[in-house]
Amino acid sequence: MTFSQYDGHTSLLYKMNNLQKQLAQAVQEHHSLTADPVVQLSQQLDIYILQCQKAVCTKKRVKEVLQ
Repeated sequence: MTFSQYDGHTSLLYKMNNLQKQLAQAVQEHHSLTADPVVQLSQQLDIYILQCQKAVCTKKRVKEVLQ
């Protein structure tokens, strides 16, 4: 099951997709993975990824309890 199949995550997925694009562009512009703008975007993306993982894990746990 993919993240997009979970209701309520559309906004989060949109933000993650947008940040991935920004990150790729920043890497191309700065020619570095350690440039400050690249690191900042990467850290923000990490936060969204963790939020998504927590939401998926929580939903799975609830589903297991209800079975």
